[in-house]
Amino acid sequence: ETAKMAIDWYTAKFQKTIREIEDHYSKYRISDALMSTYKLIWDDYCSWFLEMVKPGYGDPIDAVTYNQIIEILEDNLKILHPFMPFVSEEIWQTITERSSEEALIIAKWPEQTSFDETIIKEFTHASEVIAGVRKIRKDKNISFKNEIDFNVLNNENTSMTFDGVISKMGNISNLEYVTGSVDGALSFRVRSNEYFIPIAGAIDVEAEKEKIQ
Repeated sequence: ETAKMAIDWYTAKFQKTIREIEDHYSKYRISDALMSTYKLIWDDYCSWFLEMVKPGYGDPIDAVTYNQIIEILEDNLKILHPFMPFVSEEIWQTITERSSEEALIIAKWPEQTSFDETIIKEFTHASEVIAGVRKIRKDKNISFKNEIDFNVLNNENTSMTFDGVISKMGNISNLEYVTGSVDGALSFRVRSNEYFIPIAGAIDVEAEKEKIQ
């Protein structure tokens, strides 16, 4: 389910970005086209998408997800090709055996299709929540291997679409919605929403006291 959400989000993000790239090319803003391509592949594909679809340690990836990831990678190579012709062609030929008529240099440019703008906005919020969880883990020396509880005070009535992704990326064992502030918890905000990580079992309280002293 997490992988499916990731694929739906990246597909929408790709479609939004390819419109930006086409606009830049049409106005000969080549450096802007490159930057849009760079951000899509480095920030969205590598930093977020691959982490979301990665199966659990030691688990195999399902065939449906794997095939869709390859299709997405191939689309990425197509938009990278004008700037990285040799590397992208090498990867293209390595993915599967292809004839000279199937070379990347003469492959069809990705088509523009309709996309869901809402899922892009929802993921932007979710990514900020994940970043908040990771910051608290880092600041409080909570190992990323240890599962934590997580409480949400949803003042903005934010969509729960990406709750599974937040749980996976934050290594959260129990995500619950609450109606008020949680006492004795580490907290942070994303816009009007408040997020709480109960201290019990998450951090060494005595060590934290000593550090503060």
